[in-house]
Amino acid sequence: MKEWRCIQVGHHENVGRAIEDWEKQGWRLHTYTTAGMGEGFNKIVNHYLLFVRGE
Repeated sequence: MKEWRCIQVGHHENVGRAIEDWEKQGWRLHTYTTAGMGEGFNKIVNHYLLFVRGE
């Protein structure tokens, strides 16, 4: 049975490190998406990573 985990990464500079850490634990990146909130300089962009492992 497959296991799924979705994590939120706050800053784009941390995305690569998060992927490396999860892959070392046996997870595989399935989907990566972003969502922005706010406008102009107050805009916050969150990065969402969906990982999967198992069969």
